[in-house]
Amino acid sequence: MQTIEQIIESRRQLNKKPGEQELRLLPYKTAYIYGRLSSLKQVRDSHESIREIARLLELAIADGYKTSLSPDDIGLELDKIRDNPSAVKLWVDGEVTNDVRDLGISGQLSYEDRQGLADLQRKVDEGSVGAVYLTEGVSRLSRDKDRILPYQLLKLLKEHQCRIRTLEGVWNPAIDRDFDYLAEEFEDAIGELKVMNRRMFRRKRQKAGRGEYVGESIVSGYLLPITGQKLNGEYEYGKIVPYQPHADVVNRILEEFVKQNGNYRKTLIALGDLTFPFFPAELQYMERLTSLRTCKTRTTGYRITWSLIKGLARNLKLIGIWQWGDTDPIIGNHEPIVSEELFMEAYRLVSTKGKPRGKAASFELMQWSGLLYCVNHPEPRRIQALSSKGRYTCNYDYFQEAKETCMDITGRFLDEPLSDAVLRQLDLTAFTEEILLRLESESNSRSIEETQSRQLTRRLEGDKKKWQALLPSCVDENTGEVNHEREDYYWNQIHEIDKQLEEIRSRPAQSDTKPVDYSEVRGFLQGISSNWQSYSPGLKNRFLRLLIDKVEISGDNVIEAVIFWKNGFRQKVTIYRPPSNSKLERRWTQEEDDLLRLLYKTSSDETLRVALPGRTMKAITLRGNRMNLRRSHRANKWRRWSREDDNTLIQYFEDGMAIPEIAEKLCRSESSIQARIKVKNLQQSRKSREKIVRWEISDLIPSQQSSTRGGYRG
Repeated sequence: MQTIEQIIESRRQLNKKPGEQELRLLPYKTAYIYGRLSSLKQVRDSHESIREIARLLELAIADGYKTSLSPDDIGLELDKIRDNPSAVKLWVDGEVTNDVRDLGISGQLSYEDRQGLADLQRKVDEGSVGAVYLTEGVSRLSRDKDRILPYQLLKLLKEHQCRIRTLEGVWNPAIDRDFDYLAEEFEDAIGELKVMNRRMFRRKRQKAGRGEYVGESIVSGYLLPITGQKLNGEYEYGKIVPYQPHADVVNRILEEFVKQNGNYRKTLIALGDLTFPFFPAELQYMERLTSLRTCKTRTTGYRITWSLIKGLARNLKLIGIWQWGDTDPIIGNHEPIVSEELFMEAYRLVSTKGKPRGKAASFELMQWSGLLYCVNHPEPRRIQALSSKGRYTCNYDYFQEAKETCMDITGRFLDEPLSDAVLRQLDLTAFTEEILLRLESESNSRSIEETQSRQLTRRLEGDKKKWQALLPSCVDENTGEVNHEREDYYWNQIHEIDKQLEEIRSRPAQSDTKPVDYSEVRGFLQGISSNWQSYSPGLKNRFLRLLIDKVEISGDNVIEAVIFWKNGFRQKVTIYRPPSNSKLERRWTQEEDDLLRLLYKTSSDETLRVALPGRTMKAITLRGNRMNLRRSHRANKWRRWSREDDNTLIQYFEDGMAIPEIAEKLCRSESSIQARIKVKNLQQSRKSREKIVRWEISDLIPSQQSSTRGGYRG
């Protein structure tokens, strides 16, 4: 029978993560030899690059993979490919797959255009491939300048602990140090591509000077015809030509923009559900070339936004003028899709619209800037913090789809409840000193390690120079004979030093930041609750970002806020928001108008207030007058103000109670209350005039159970 210690040890071994040596061990699963050169010219001319693929097979066999494939036979087959591109390019036998189907295909292309890479990705994802053999490192896999494909591949290889094997060594992305190294290799490959692109800039400029396509996004209303295909699989394109389904939409947009005198919102409302239709199947390649690819989509096509309208009104290509960079414009380069008169009028409106600029002003971040998300939509949207106005707004629909704004709320109505919820959890007094002492100790130890590392590096570099200086002494000055034994010894010493230096340099770099003053941190943490109001909004925001991941906001008059702490807990805050003065939020809806039209004539004031919560009687009356509605004759309910009524009014008013609430308690109309306040010449203090916000805070939620505490602030 096993002892407790043996059971614990067996479980520890079961859950133990493999070490670096185990993660680099070969053979592992099957080997996939992937060969690629960028062009057919390289395939024909680069004999050694082709033969190096055959040497990878020798390497795989030496690593322990079993196969009957012969490196000599594969070398002969590869030589055939140089003269006959249609020859066999895939060999699978035993534990080895030799795939050169991507010879002559650019590394900038994705899975769809590279059959070999797609097959490799599929087999790694299935878990059948354990090592990928490459001739020149990860640059053979991808040179995607957008960095999307390289990191997809790295994450896939890391997930399946798949090794990268070259003639220089073995790497496994599941090892953090190897992942960083391979990521740098991808970056170097992209950097090499940028250098080549700079060298090609002169030819690119000449091509653009002829009005031909050189890689930029295609403006809406046009398409790019395919005129041929290069040997490496890339398409060749001609000059842009009109695409009538989109050209009609462009004309409709600019005509409406001119009709609305350059007002983007009114233009979007007038256009309604108009969209740019998707490209048909035969023009599917345009989905990645058109400038519309950055637009959000609907079921009917690409959505129209104010920024798209602005871009169209400024684009000279719509009237047949081509210009790239600082090249001279080419008039009549291609067929125009918009009349010159319409374009000039739209251009005038978009160029002159807007207020004259003044001096720039800088505003500090609001407390919860960048942390709030509105979940009143199918997808969460970040709430914008308008520091200049002190408001939080969710008005994406207002600008993008010409709909009503979702939220426009004074900053303090969210700042105070949310900050209160956080501060109630931050009783750090008992732990501050222990935490800071540990941090100081770690900081000092890191400082000592850095000093020792620098000293060791200087000593090793000095020793390396000493051994390098001794190399010439290996040659006899008189006879010219070389003492190979001594030379080998010197070189071994140099290589050993290089390994030690490489190991030191591969360690994670320490951040080059100003040393932390822990006495200042200690004072900040110990007095955070009592001194919170004295801190600037920017400092509060930086501190909150250290603790809070995000806050999800939902609701309208009653706001439900869920705080997501970075330690995994959640906390709910219910905020009872006072009526808003925002014109964006207080706009009457169609449903409210219909209800008012139905009830206004015959219903009492009390019925109208209940049916239209959040609307004062004054607002209801004004709206009814604007809609040309008239109320039925009612008996005169006027009654004289008594001394008790006046005293009660004065008490309520000085306490800061809102006029609608006073009217309800005294059973009088709001206009009557306002008139009496004016007669009595009553004045409220600034503090009393501030709207009152109430909130309830739940404890941290590790489960569905929570307790609730209240808060109040006027």
